Amino acid sequence: MLEFLKEKIAGKVIEKQLKDQSFEPHTFTGFIKSSYSFFVAMPEDDRDFTYSLSVLNFLAENKKSAMILARDFKVSLLPQKFKARAIEYSEKDVTKWKLPAKRLIEKVSEMPYNALIDLNRRNSLFHNYIANIVKAPLKIGFVKSDSDKFYNFQVINHGDNPEISYRNFLNCLKMFQD
Repeated sequence: MLEFLKEKIAGKVIEKQLKDQSFEPHTFTGFIKSSYSFFVAMPEDDRDFTYSLSVLNFLAENKKSAMILARDFKVSLLPQKFKARAIEYSEKDVTKWKLPAKRLIEKVSEMPYNALIDLNRRNSLFHNYIANIVKAPLKIGFVKSDSDKFYNFQVINHGDNPEISYRNFLNCLKMFQD
C-alpha cells in the first residue's frame, strides 16, 4: 500500500511539471544525420542493458556524441569508449518517491542535447522524470503507459523479447539518417 501511495504522489509531481511541456511539430527525416549530441538513458534490466548496447554502438559508428545515464554498477559493463561519457547514479540519487535527487537533476539538466533516447522498456517514474527535464527537442522512447507525455517519437516494445525490441529501435534510428 505504501509503495502504491509513493508511486501516485511521484506521478502527481511529474504531472505538475508536465503542464509546461509541449512538443513542437518536428520532422524526423535526416534527424540523425544533422544531430550531434544525444542523451541516452540506459535500461535498468540486465538483459535489456546488453541488447541496448547496439544503440550506443550505432551512435558511435555515426560519430555522434552520447552522454549516457546508467546505474553505478552498470557503468563498468559499458564498452571502454563510453565509460568516460557516463553519468552514473546510485541509490542515494533516488528519492524516497523513486524520483531523481536534486544533485542528479542539476547534472542532467545543465546541457542541451539534440535528442534524448530512453532505452527502458518498462515504465519507470525515475526515467520519465529524467526524460521530462533533459533539454532536447526530440525525445525517443518505447511505447508504455503515458509515454506520449514524455516522448515525441515512440517505438513499439515486443514484450518479453528484448532482442527484437532493440533491433526495431535501432531500425527506427536508421530510418532517421537520410
